Amino acid sequence: MTLTIPANDHGLIRVFKVTDPLPEGLSDRTPEALLALFGTDTLDPTYIDVVDTRDLSGLTLLDYLNQGYDIPPEAAVDPALRDLHGIAVLIMSRASAGRDVTLTLAPQVTHVTTTGAPARLTAPAAPLTSDAATGTVTGSKAPPSNAAMSGRVATIALLVLFALVALMIWVAS
Repeated sequence: MTLTIPANDHGLIRVFKVTDPLPEGLSDRTPEALLALFGTDTLDPTYIDVVDTRDLSGLTLLDYLNQGYDIPPEAAVDPALRDLHGIAVLIMSRASAGRDVTLTLAPQVTHVTTTGAPARLTAPAAPLTSDAATGTVTGSKAPPSNAAMSGRVATIALLVLFALVALMIWVAS
């Protein structure tokens, strides 16, 4: 089975169940282990999490996703996610580093679900070409406001008063 993470993917977590045999270095997310499971070593392991549900100390995988990744509790309605036990690999959108990545799943890997809040906005693919987007902005620097001028006058007055007080103390001593 193949699965493609698109280049513009954002905010999603793909959940995979992995059964035995586990590749060497999976818990460390080594490129070799990722290549053995997903058919590619171009994924950024910083954005991949390997979770053994038996090590969650009383938490369910849903609790872990809710507390660690801010996945809303509504994800609990997904029975595939609710019933997942054993080794789970979580691949975040950022693991693809902004490029299309095709995953070729090994026989012991099953795509359980994709969860999260996808991005609602995308950047324009091409530069803006309208007449309003061309040209340069002209004009000079705006004159200082009345409040700015009052602040400058007050600062100068305080400096003069400081100098007078310092002079009076120096003469008196």
